[in-house]
Amino acid sequence: MKEVFIPTQNFQKLQALCSDLLKTQLGLEMAKVIGPAGRGKSFAADKVFTMMGSDVVYVRFIETMTHVGLVRELAFALGGSRPRSTQLSIDKIRSELKTRRKVLMVDECDRMTLRHLNTLRDIHDICKTPVVMIGEDALEQKLLAERRLGSRVSAGLRFDPISPGEVAVYYKMALDQAITPKQAERLARHSDGDFRMVVNDALNIERRMKASGIGQIADELIGEVCGNGGGNGEARQDFRKSV
Repeated sequence: MKEVFIPTQNFQKLQALCSDLLKTQLGLEMAKVIGPAGRGKSFAADKVFTMMGSDVVYVRFIETMTHVGLVRELAFALGGSRPRSTQLSIDKIRSELKTRRKVLMVDECDRMTLRHLNTLRDIHDICKTPVVMIGEDALEQKLLAERRLGSRVSAGLRFDPISPGEVAVYYKMALDQAITPKQAERLARHSDGDFRMVVNDALNIERRMKASGIGQIADELIGEVCGNGGGNGEARQDFRKSV
């Protein structure tokens, strides 16, 4: 299976959001990007970072990162160095953003503490730069916990489930297989909107095709894959019908 990228609606909306934030300077350029795990938030953010080049930087938060570590990581993403102190890191960030205004995209923000989120707010305020916070639903609640955080979030984006049309495009590009609208709909339903599950199903189908010498995806093959259950959307729907 080929490694491919399809410009989903979610990706296009994220790219448009970053472009819009770059054009405004009202002191309210913080934005939230929310969605369940598997919707492709990190993948889309990485592609936006790649395609928008010097207009965007991307940092992924990890559980062990202190608020000082977060500032140092942003300094590194912008200027290629990690100063030892918070103040030197802030000075580095300000210096880099003074030369060129950029969007700071920070991933996994739902795992941050309020102190981390307020650090991002400080950078937004001090450096006059847009900050896009990406995370799961818990991020929404954390932003609402403090008025000074929530009031600065001028824009928001929720990642929608992957559509049958996007599933069909993915199969065409990754497997060189044209699937029917009915097949695409069933695969999308089986994934429960999770792009990661779409990829897993495609890998499963490809393995079965190679093992059986099949040259085209048939309804029976999709039925075998989608009938496996395993916590997907279709299995949950079948369970709800039975109770």
